[in-house]
Amino acid sequence: MPPARTFADEGNSILDDLRRQLEERLGARRFQNWFGQKTHLEVAGSELVVHVQSPYLVKWIQRQFGALLTQLTQQVLGAAYTIRYEIGSEVVMTPLPEGAEDAPVQPSLSRKTVVTPEHGPSTPRPHRKTRRTYSLTDFVVGEGTALAMAAALGVVENPARVSPVYLHGSVGNGKTHLLEGIRGRLRKEAPDLQSVLLTAEQFANYYTQALDARSLPSFRSRFRNVDVLLVDDIDFFDGKSRFQEEFLHTVKQFEEQGRQVVVTANRHPRLLSKTSEELVTRYLSGVVCRLESPDEPSRREIVARHAKKQKCSMTPETLDHVAKRFTANVRELEGAVNLLGTWGQMTRQTVTLSVARKLLARLERDCLRIVQLSDVEGAVCEFFGVDVEGLRSPSRKRILAQPRMMAMYLSRRLTGTSYSEIGKHFGNRNHATVMSAERKVAKGIQADETIQIAAEKWSMAEIIETLEQRIKAG
Repeated sequence: MPPARTFADEGNSILDDLRRQLEERLGARRFQNWFGQKTHLEVAGSELVVHVQSPYLVKWIQRQFGALLTQLTQQVLGAAYTIRYEIGSEVVMTPLPEGAEDAPVQPSLSRKTVVTPEHGPSTPRPHRKTRRTYSLTDFVVGEGTALAMAAALGVVENPARVSPVYLHGSVGNGKTHLLEGIRGRLRKEAPDLQSVLLTAEQFANYYTQALDARSLPSFRSRFRNVDVLLVDDIDFFDGKSRFQEEFLHTVKQFEEQGRQVVVTANRHPRLLSKTSEELVTRYLSGVVCRLESPDEPSRREIVARHAKKQKCSMTPETLDHVAKRFTANVRELEGAVNLLGTWGQMTRQTVTLSVARKLLARLERDCLRIVQLSDVEGAVCEFFGVDVEGLRSPSRKRILAQPRMMAMYLSRRLTGTSYSEIGKHFGNRNHATVMSAERKVAKGIQADETIQIAAEKWSMAEIIETLEQRIKAG
């Protein structure tokens, strides 16, 4: 076999010859349609690179012209040459999450797609390390997450029995963990079911790219022909009507065809104030489960498991201290254990309670955030769907009075500001009004009173906890 000619040796004439023969075989009009401005050819090393404008056209061009391109490449360039299809630089793609390649038929939405001719040699690509994924087995179930776990297991055991499943809660408490756990369990126990897991932002990006490339049918086929669609951070769509409409049609089709949708969000559907009522009611028609911050027994178990993964020796007193000190979410617990584990690996010593206190005190001091009255005010307004002017107004309507009391209570609790300053901030009220609001909210929490928000009833304790977490997270 003669050695393969290189593009560098013979210049553009080889590539021009290839294009000329391709045009002769396809005809001028067909050649211009598919290999004109939107697709171009390049020789790189021992490869013919076919640059395609849209990722959705890769499989189409390969199927329609792959055999002809292989034949002409070997005739003009040499038998050793292979073909690689690459998405053009004007299209910037974000890879789908690991495992999303299980979706059917359509081309992979990755930055590059490599295809070698049937009879040509293939070059193995280097293995890329991926981040660890979560399973349902290592999810620590507590009182505040038991219902969400039951819903996740229900999806695995009987997909589409209830759809959509809507999991919500503050950041860092296991929503993504459950999504990945569902996907992993399905792949193991029901390999014939096709599932896709991605974020709402990725869904929006792919939709936008398909819109620009005029390939919406391919996009819809990609995401509407799977058996289980798992979408993280669905509140990304709040206020984005175009994406909401597209996702609504997707949910409708899944419902009509008896397939499963699972989504997660930081907020209850009724608190998605800029989401269409039709999409909100679709969420509410399935099952809505809240993941609460882990209780103390759950935190102890989480800390113990994570310390074991770190392969670091910690005393039981140290583990208890971490579990009691970090109560907001699982990520805080894991971050504290990571810090202590790093110290243990560096010193090769057991992490004692005194060491933990010293290191964690530094951690908390470094990330201390000063909460302002405006932070409290903004979080309350967003949660209850009211504006600042209303919160500060003299109106005593319940729709404003209840949020105002919550804001005064949290302002006193989180900022330490005097009663008179808080009263002045919220509409020039006197200190007695703030003290009364503080007492009423504290009494309501103790009595487990509820407040009606839209169509849902929330306990006062649940509202205060949710607002406090949002304010501290910034």
